[in-house]
Formats: sequence, structure tokens, C-alpha cells
Amino acid sequence: MEEEKSKSKEEDSKEPKPKKPEISAKPYTKLTTPAAKITSWIEVPIKELREFCDYEIKYENIKPDDIICPICRMDYYDDMLTLAPEKIEELNNLMISGKKKIGVVLFSRCKNHFYHKDCAENLVKNKKCVKCAVCSGIYGIFEGDMPKGTMNVQTSKSMHCSGYSNCGTIIINYSIPGSMRKNVRYYGTSRTAYLPDNKEGREVLALLRKAFDRKLTFTVGTSVTTGQPNAVVWSGIHHKTSLEGGTSCYGYPDPTYFSRVKEELAARGVFPDS
Repeated sequence: MEEEKSKSKEEDSKEPKPKKPEISAKPYTKLTTPAAKITSWIEVPIKELREFCDYEIKYENIKPDDIICPICRMDYYDDMLTLAPEKIEELNNLMISGKKKIGVVLFSRCKNHFYHKDCAENLVKNKKCVKCAVCSGIYGIFEGDMPKGTMNVQTSKSMHCSGYSNCGTIIINYSIPGSMRKNVRYYGTSRTAYLPDNKEGREVLALLRKAFDRKLTFTVGTSVTTGQPNAVVWSGIHHKTSLEGGTSCYGYPDPTYFSRVKEELAARGVFPDS
């Protein structure tokens, strides 16, 4: 009984976990370099980074030795974790006033993957796209190896995806003819996919169009269904090829389809704004 009371007192005396500090997106300098433009990076002065890292060490069990740039494996700012608060404040004021360089950046869609600014520049160089070295998130325009083909879209008010009887249907017709690549013949394909003709369906359609234009929808490989090698096959962005039948028939209803396909598109760098 006494032990239970003691445990209860200990739990009551524990400091409540505060909200994790957020990195502000203040534009200290213009995004003029290739790396800055591709990643839309956020510059991180020393005070913000110190507060963020102190939180991770105290509440998320991150080891101080692991708080380093993922490229060069060096400290973000020299002795940042051991500097006195007044020194942090002094350096921070110099940085935000432009008298000292802000040397650390956070890629815009990454939550806590920081880089030295110079390391980020070297990572990007003259590339059209780059992957975050930590989470592999894609920034810029990533293109696949899909052969030439067409994507035609039409709508029908009389057809309905199961579960969407209140709207019509978007019909996507893909055609990728067979041809030769590197002196090897590959076999083409034609596929039809469906989306409900509502706001979310149209949003996904716009993303699928981007993916197709970037040659990400199909690739050449071995067909899972027929075993045919050198065939045009889906490249991992799932489509609904049936109006009904649920997930087992690649159709509707499927409550999580939109969120899943958006995640698949995002993993290939396809976003509404990029």
C-alpha cells in the first residue's frame, strides 16, 4: 500500500511534457541558390536549433552525439549544446541581424532533418531533384523511366464508383505501346482507372497527371499477373481499375485509398505545389 502511494506521488511530481518547439519559417535571406530553390529551405539560427535539440535530448531520448549534420557528421554550430545561454543569445542576434551567417537549414517538408547550408548546397549541386539524406523525401522534379504513351481523361455522369452514388466518375485511359529499348523489345499495355468525380477525385487526378508527365506511372519489368518479362507494368502508384468490388478487386469502396495514393505520389515528389 505504501509503495503504491509512493509511486502515485512520484507520478504526480513528474514534470508535464511541454509542447515541442517549432522552427519558425522566417525569411532571413532570399532563396537564390539552386539548393534553396529546390528544397525551399528554412534557415535555422542557433537559438532556435539549441531549443529544439535541448527538447529532443530531454524528452525524446536523443543522444547529444547524434545531433550532427547527416552529410558531414559534424556539429551544426561549434559547441552549440554546451554554450552558455548569454553566448547563444549573442550569436543569435548576430545571425538574425545579418552580421553572421546562418549556417544551418531545414528542408521545407522535413520536420527535423537539419543540414549545414554548405552541405545542402553540395548535396544538390546542379541536380533537378534531390532526396533528403535522412528520410529520402524528394525535392524538385523526379522523373522515371516510363516509355512514351498517352493518358486520356473523360467523365461520365451515369457511371458511379461504389460508395459515391452522389457524383459521376472520372475515367482515365492509359495507352503505352510496345517498342524497343536498348535493343530489347518490350510489350505495351492499355489500362483504365476510375476516380469519383468530386473534389478529392479531381485533386488526385491532377496529381496523377503530374506523375504521368514525369514518367512515373509505368515502368518496364516483369508482370506480376502473367509473369511476362519486358512488359510495361504499374510502377507502384496504385490505381482503381474497377468501379466496385472493394480492395480485393482493385475497386471501390476503399475508405483509405485517397490518403494512400497521395502518400505514394508524395514519396515520388509529386505534390499539389510541385
